[in-house]
Amino acid sequence: MNSRPRAVITGATSGIGLEFATDYARRGYDLLLAARTSSDLEQISQDLAARFGVECSTCVADLSSLDGVEKFIASVSDAGAPDVLVLNAGVTMAARVGTTSVEVIDDVMTLLALGPMIAIERIAPLMVERGRGDIVIVSSIASQIPMPRSAVYASAKAAITSYGRSVHRELRESGVRVAVVNPGYVRTNLHRAAGLDHLAKVVPSWLWLDASAVVHSANRALDRGRDSVTPGFIYRVSRPFLASDAAQNFWRRLVRRNRTTR
Repeated sequence: MNSRPRAVITGATSGIGLEFATDYARRGYDLLLAARTSSDLEQISQDLAARFGVECSTCVADLSSLDGVEKFIASVSDAGAPDVLVLNAGVTMAARVGTTSVEVIDDVMTLLALGPMIAIERIAPLMVERGRGDIVIVSSIASQIPMPRSAVYASAKAAITSYGRSVHRELRESGVRVAVVNPGYVRTNLHRAAGLDHLAKVVPSWLWLDASAVVHSANRALDRGRDSVTPGFIYRVSRPFLASDAAQNFWRRLVRRNRTTR
């Protein structure tokens, strides 16, 4: 019987999710990886299994739909309580108020907030019953500051951050550890996929984090019993001031898209 621990990771085919998957595989965890694209999942799964000698299974699911969330939960629950649950699947989004359809808002809210909440509501009790487990929620620094032209995204992140911090306090005597990680700009393909690749040119290099820094911060938060963490020294020291009008005006000028490229 396999006695290796098991880590479940959503959004596992690139960026932060892939970094989490690699980290846990390196530490000897079997993996259940979830994402929308089966070909990418299979390639990543085979690569990690070959490199680290662990078992990798996959779940192809669209986590922006409730049906996809239910499919994911069933895939996790079939094998019992995981040792680790990393809820990382996400998308970034920029849009003026009044320009986003109800359907898109629903998809974004499900992917970033409602879906992770439902997953935790269903999976965390399995961990509590066993008396141990780790839950990592990858949120965003957008959950902590006003985000003009990204109000839907920021509100979804604020919801899951608040939920995660609350669950941390509810479960901390049960043996289940919960941590929310709130990164700023991270070097992944997320912004490119959202049509925001101009940010790589206008945002200073010292504001960008590597995905490994996010994983390291999440692990430290779990070990130290913290409910949330903001990776990167520059973000930690500047966070109290990011909501000010001066900071907001500066940021808006910094990242404004050049209208000639639209």
